[in-house]
Amino acid sequence: MGADDHGGRELVADADAADALEEVSPAAVDELADADVTPDDLAEKRVTYMDLVEAGVDQEVAGEIRRHYSLTWASRMGDGLDDRAEEMGGLQAGERDWVAASTADWEDLGVPEYDPVEREAIDIWAEHERPTPVERVVNDWVADNLAEAGISSVSQLAGVDAQALADALDVNVMQARTWRFAARDAQ
Repeated sequence: MGADDHGGRELVADADAADALEEVSPAAVDELADADVTPDDLAEKRVTYMDLVEAGVDQEVAGEIRRHYSLTWASRMGDGLDDRAEEMGGLQAGERDWVAASTADWEDLGVPEYDPVEREAIDIWAEHERPTPVERVVNDWVADNLAEAGISSVSQLAGVDAQALADALDVNVMQARTWRFAARDAQ
């Protein structure tokens, strides 16, 4: 085993660890070792596609690993919807506000824990524009694949990097550009 100190974790470069990686090429094993990613990190899904790319793993290799280990597309975001809304890329201001408003404390909105008295409904979303679902510009099959990559609204699709999306979904970049164009045209 390696003598490097990495918090007691075995590195991918170690012979036993490399054997634990299913269907990962030797070149990819070296890239994962350089990125300090272990087989357990992959198996336990402690890394994402974007974590691998940001750590220097080739996008094509990261895409293959993401698909094989069913890793998520985006990096981990904050603890609550407020944090996630701020960190989520591709959201427009109205969408970001809409997500952040989803975390509102119901008591602050005047909704008691239990209220048997009938009251007039209040539309708490009235001042926020709802995101347009991606299904408006692509078919359900494409929408399901985009959702796997973390894209669920037209504005997210319109702002996506077509090459990164093509790599993540294992499709031709021209197809990803066509979807992106449809989303931009719909805005």
